[in-house]
Amino acid sequence: MSRKLPPLNALRAFEAAARLLSFTRAAQELCVTHGAVSQQIKGLEDYFGQPLFTRARGKVSLNAAGTELLPVVTQSLDRLEKVSSRLVQDPCMAVLTVNLTTTFASQWLIPRLPDFQQRYPDITVRLSPTPDFPKGLGAEVDVAIRWGAEAVAGVETEKLIDVDTFVACAPALLQGDNPLRGPDDLVNHSLIHDDDGQAWQALLSELKVDTLDQGKGLFYADAGLALQVAVEGRGPIVAGSLLAAKDLAAGRLVIPFDCFIAHRKDYNFYFSEHAKDEPKVMLFRTWIHEQAAIYRHEQVDYRGYVVAL
Repeated sequence: MSRKLPPLNALRAFEAAARLLSFTRAAQELCVTHGAVSQQIKGLEDYFGQPLFTRARGKVSLNAAGTELLPVVTQSLDRLEKVSSRLVQDPCMAVLTVNLTTTFASQWLIPRLPDFQQRYPDITVRLSPTPDFPKGLGAEVDVAIRWGAEAVAGVETEKLIDVDTFVACAPALLQGDNPLRGPDDLVNHSLIHDDDGQAWQALLSELKVDTLDQGKGLFYADAGLALQVAVEGRGPIVAGSLLAAKDLAAGRLVIPFDCFIAHRKDYNFYFSEHAKDEPKVMLFRTWIHEQAAIYRHEQVDYRGYVVAL
């Protein structure tokens, strides 16, 4: 069945004139002449068989018919513009901004990004690392990958990767004047923190160690910096299975105790509810879940890094 609709150009002229209450300003916005706007609106009024504006002393205002028509036209044009912007090959629409931490980017995402870029060469991924959850998600930032689940209004959250935690240290700490051979030996070392102490509190509880003063430890706001200090032998750290993987595999870190907290926390994928249907967000969302699934499938048994003393 064919649709009987008024001409689109006439509706555009009507919407601009009704919104601005001026044929002259509407003509300027549409880059046409005043006469062209008047002609388009006259044709639309002929189509409906009634006037849409009240004209008096060089000024225009909407009458009842125009007032009824305006919100319908505005909503229709807004929806058409939104869909069109997704389909048009606009370079600005091909930039995907991902918020995350520097350590997660370097240890996990960056080595995998070439696969995404090979599949979708028209999408440029821009990493925007910050220590805290982004405030502009859906505006300055398209998606985020963050440690721990956080409820944010207007933002959807999807779990990516569960993280196991355990004590790790440089091999050198197993020897020397104060060798780290059992949980009770932790009292002789400075504990390295990358949070406010919650991770160590959980591990010490699992290890049945309740006499340790955590306040004397070394506190760092960045997980990557804390791991580096641990690699240098400055003290033991509660490490996450994802971020510590490379240092364990390279022998820069070892696990001194057979004590693991499985799935203590997780990494989550965040995106604005308003942006979930954008092609670049949809493609990256599917891809990141695929990469997370591959990681889970290939994940090693970290008990193989426990040092037998």
